[in-house]
Amino acid sequence: MPFITASNLRLPDALPEPGLLVGWSLESHRPRRAIGFTYGHPLRSPDSGYLDPILLAGEGHLMTIAPTGAGKGTGCIIPALLRYPGAVIVVDPKGENVAITARRRREMGQTVIVIDPMGVTDEASDTLNPLDAIDIAGADAVDEIAVLAQALNPGTQDERNRYWSSRGMHLAIGAMLQVLVDARENGGRGGSLIAVRDMINEAAADPSNLARRMLASAHPEVQRIARMLNIGAAETLGGIISFSQEMVDFLRGERVQANIAGTSFDLDEVTRGTPMSIFLVLPPHMLESHSRLLRLWLSALIACFTRRRARPPLPTLFVLDEAAQLGELPQLRQAVTLLRGYGLQTWSFWQDASQLELLYPRDWKTMVNNCRVLQCFGALNQVAAEGMSELTGFGNGDMVLDLAPDEMVLQLAGDQAVVARLPNYLSDPAFTGSYDANPYHDATRAVMPPRSTPQRMYARPQGSQRYRPAIAPVAADDPLLAALVEA
Repeated sequence: MPFITASNLRLPDALPEPGLLVGWSLESHRPRRAIGFTYGHPLRSPDSGYLDPILLAGEGHLMTIAPTGAGKGTGCIIPALLRYPGAVIVVDPKGENVAITARRRREMGQTVIVIDPMGVTDEASDTLNPLDAIDIAGADAVDEIAVLAQALNPGTQDERNRYWSSRGMHLAIGAMLQVLVDARENGGRGGSLIAVRDMINEAAADPSNLARRMLASAHPEVQRIARMLNIGAAETLGGIISFSQEMVDFLRGERVQANIAGTSFDLDEVTRGTPMSIFLVLPPHMLESHSRLLRLWLSALIACFTRRRARPPLPTLFVLDEAAQLGELPQLRQAVTLLRGYGLQTWSFWQDASQLELLYPRDWKTMVNNCRVLQCFGALNQVAAEGMSELTGFGNGDMVLDLAPDEMVLQLAGDQAVVARLPNYLSDPAFTGSYDANPYHDATRAVMPPRSTPQRMYARPQGSQRYRPAIAPVAADDPLLAALVEA
C-alpha cells in the first residue's frame, strides 16, 4: 500500500474546531473533500508538519466494526465524549466511559446522569422509570406502550405458540395502560413496571380479579383488550398470563426495581436536547440476561426524541457500545434510517458485520448505507479482514491484515475507503488534561467489590403479647369500664 513518510509529521496540540473526530488523515493531499467533513485549521496541515484531523462537522450516523480490545473506547467513544458539546446517551457496559469523561462533560456545562443499577461505577445511580415517558392522556399513549411491550418481549417464543405470545403481549399492554390509569387517579404515584409485574403475577393466582379490573377500566383500550382476550375464560387465560409473566420476570431484585421505580431527572429535557450526558451502565456479564432492561430504557429515551417538533441546536449523540448484546432493537433501525430529522445521531459499535446481519437480516445493508462514517480496524484473522474489505470496498483481506495497530480503514460518505490513523485519547496531545484515569487500570483499586451488609429484619416471637397502651384511670362508679380495665 502507498504511504507517505510520516515520521516528521505530528499531531496538533489543540483541536478547537467543532465536529466528531473520526480519524487522522494519512494523506498529504486529498483529491476530494467529502461533503460534511472538515480537516482542521488550514495552517496546521501536512505542508506545515501536522497530520490533518478528519472531523464529521455535519449530520449523519457512524458505524464502527472492530473486535473486543481493538481500541473502540480509546479511539472512538472517549474522544467523542471529551469533545462533543451536544447531549449524549451512552450504553457503557463497564462504566469506563463515564469514569473517564464525567468530569470533562460537567466542565462542558453538561448534567451527567448515570443509571447504574448494579453499582459498577463510583457514581451515585440515577433512576429511569420507562413508564414515565408515556403520557397516558396523550393520543400516542397506546402506541408508545406497545413499543415498550415489544422491548419486554423475550424473543424466544415458538411459532407453534404464536397465539399465546401475541395475546400475552396484548395483556402486557393492557396491564401497563391500567397501571398508568391507576397512577393518574392516585396523583401520579405507583405507575411503574413493578406494579405491572405485580398485577400480572397476581393474575396467575386469581384470573377472575384481573378480568373484573380490566373490564371495569376507565381506559377504553384496556376494556377492548380484555374482551379480545376472552379474559373471562380462566382455562384460556392461563397460557396468556404465563407468557406475560415471562415478559416481566426479569424485573426482579432490589437494585433493578429501585432503578425503575421512578425517574430522577426531567425527561422533557431529553426531548428539548438540553446539554445532558446519560450513561446506561450494566456489567458485561449481564448484558444478555438484562438486555431487555437496556432496551426498555432506550425505548423510553427514543420516545422522548420522537416528540420533538423542532430540532435542537445540536443533535443528540446516541452511542451504542456492544450493540449486538441488546438483541434486535427496532428503534435502532428506525433511528438510523428515519430519525435523523428528529436531531438524533447514532454511533453503533459491532464486533463484525455478521452480528449486524444476524439481527437485522432485511435491513442491515440499509443501516450501513445510511451511515456517513464507516470505521473498520483490529481484524484478528483472514475471515474478519475479508469481511471488512467487502463492507468498505477497500482492497482485500491481506491489505486489511497489513494495517498497523493504530490504523484503520475509514470510509466517508461520497469518498472511497482509505487508511487513516486511529485517534487515541491517551497519547493525542489535543486530549491532554481533559480525561480522568481509567479505574480498571488503577493498580491500587480493590479487586473485590465492597461487601454489602444485609439489612436485619425483626420478627416478633410467636405467641408474644402485643403492646397495649395504658388506659387512663376510670371512675370507680363505672363498674363496666372498671371490669374491662381489670381484664
